[in-house]
Amino acid sequence: MIELVDYIRLLSRDGRLVTADQIIAVAGLELEIEDINAAYQTLIEDEQYADIVIIEAKDDFYFYSKKYIVKSYAVQWIGVHNGDLLDTIANEVRRYSELGEVIPASNFTHPPYNLKKAELGELLGKFQAAEGFDDIGMQTSNDGVEQFFSTKFITIKYASVLGNVDPFEYSA
Repeated sequence: MIELVDYIRLLSRDGRLVTADQIIAVAGLELEIEDINAAYQTLIEDEQYADIVIIEAKDDFYFYSKKYIVKSYAVQWIGVHNGDLLDTIANEVRRYSELGEVIPASNFTHPPYNLKKAELGELLGKFQAAEGFDDIGMQTSNDGVEQFFSTKFITIKYASVLGNVDPFEYSA
């Protein structure tokens, strides 16, 4: 598994997670790892490989380097790449709302989402059409920024207060 660390770090630097099978193929190695968890535990016992993290998804294990990727990004990346876009976005919206914040829709134009403006405009309709997302709301602030929030954690009125910028209120 040590042979794979440089590839994991290289791909992590580009914001990508990889499975053991993917990284073995990229490395062009004839390597078979029977117990991924055991191989991972052995790997991270050596301090120089302590930055390598394994995360379990529905059907595979993914690796990344925490030198380049944080856990919340890794969870979002896996959700998006496993086809769970609405769930992944809703979880991120709820996470922000639980902290008492609204999240700009433009956040989802960046990796790991990479949504286009047209796709952003369709998101609220997709949330409303799908089951289990009735708490997800969207608003446009007074400066024209579209923002998502979850009514599980903040009220519509509070989201409005958060979203509307007062040009005379500034704290440093």
